[in-house]
Amino acid sequence: MAKNRRGKRSARGADVTLIPGTADEAMAPHLALMDKTAIGNTDVDAAKLGLLLLWLSDDVLNAVNERLAPFGISESKIDILMLIISHATQQVERGPPTPTNIAEYVGVSRATVTGVLDWLERRGLVARKRHPTDRRSLQADITVSGRNLLKKALPHYWSACADLTAPLDERDRRDLNRVLRKLWQNMKARPTAVSAD
Repeated sequence: MAKNRRGKRSARGADVTLIPGTADEAMAPHLALMDKTAIGNTDVDAAKLGLLLLWLSDDVLNAVNERLAPFGISESKIDILMLIISHATQQVERGPPTPTNIAEYVGVSRATVTGVLDWLERRGLVARKRHPTDRRSLQADITVSGRNLLKKALPHYWSACADLTAPLDERDRRDLNRVLRKLWQNMKARPTAVSAD
């Protein structure tokens, strides 16, 4: 097994000719392209970090999803299940888990949430019912099967989350925590378009 352009393993083996050893080597062709195609005032250092962040986000999701695969669920789906059970156990002080409320909380479109809820409902993990005060709206409730799945999968999920930062010492973790919180605040401050229920 060889590594592909971003340092991940590839089943193609010898067919892969570009095997970067570092993030800088992996980014080099893209940065050369950026030199030719970026808007004149683009902050090159910021774009380089942003590219690395994008790639790491893919790798992070892949690593967590690999750990969740034996349970037949992905990070995006378990995230919504956790939100629904948090509402059911009154851990979240937001409105009921309607597609719009979930979309706003998670930061995705209502259509995306509806698709995930369809998937979860087909597998018997959630049930949708009419909103108690707004008959035009539906809300999601977690089922016994959904609770059982979380009981089995969440220990592996939390272990996968811990493994993501396992190579970092305490100081690195503090620094990363500070930087990620700053990035999170910036991303959450961006306006999003979410359609109504």
